[in-house]
Order: sequence, then structure tokens, then C-alpha cells
Amino acid sequence: MPKEDPEDTLRPSQRLARISARTGKPVDKHTPEVPRKASNDAFHAAERAAEFFDHLRVHYRETRRTAVEIAADIKVLLKDGTVYDAGTAVVLNISPSGALLGQVKLGKNSYPTVPFKLELFLHGEDYDGIGIEAQPVRFEFDKGGIGVKFDEIFVSVK
Repeated sequence: MPKEDPEDTLRPSQRLARISARTGKPVDKHTPEVPRKASNDAFHAAERAAEFFDHLRVHYRETRRTAVEIAADIKVLLKDGTVYDAGTAVVLNISPSGALLGQVKLGKNSYPTVPFKLELFLHGEDYDGIGIEAQPVRFEFDKGGIGVKFDEIFVSVK
């Protein structure tokens, strides 16, 4: 008498999910292979691109950040444009869309409780004259700073 195949004794619910995670193809005789449409491959091409996985690697940030150490003067501006406070900071990392400021030192040693924006003026040989207007997006208490998203980048003339 022939031995029964253990896969033949499995309940149907146990046999439905037998697809290889590596190839996407069935790994047993009970799982039918689903043909892929050629037109659908064009829409999934991005999943195989390096940029797709780069996006996952940076934890859903818009762009990758680069570690830097750039001194900056900062102004905290209220919604109506008045200066709430001024001080200094160090840009710890930067990307085309935002930055993390650390070692923030303000005269009042606080941020306003109403919506505000920051104006940065970078210092250093390569950065003199570069100004940035940015919105706060998160506070980074470990580094004594604040994460910002850029609204405008400009060159100041002194």
C-alpha cells in the first residue's frame, strides 16, 4: 500500500499560503501558479529599483540626511514676522528638504507656544551668506535641538 503524502492530509487553509518569499512561486504541488500580466510588471518596476529600497532604509524620510557640523545664527519668528528670540545653533545633519539643529542656545531659553518658524544664517567658508527659512517639525531633546523642514533657501548680502 503506497504511503500517503503528508501534504495531502493538510487542511486547505494550511495549503493556501505555500509561496516562496524569495521567488514568489509556489513551493508545493497544491498551490497553483498565478500568471503575471506583462503590463503589470511596469507598475512594479519601482519595487526593484535601488531608490525604492533607499526610501525604506531612511525610514520614510523624503531624502537622506548627511552628517555635518555647521555653525548658525538663528531667529525664532512668530507668524506675523516679529522676532520672538535669537541665538545660535549647530546644524548636525542636513538634506535637501530639512535639517537637525543641535546645541540650540536662545536668549529666552524657550520656544513660543504659538506657531513659529526659524530663520538660519549659516557660517563657515563654504556656507557664509546662506540663509534658510524653516518650519519646526520635531524637538530633539537628546541633542538639545529641533528638526526643521525648509521653506526657503536664500543668499543674504551683508
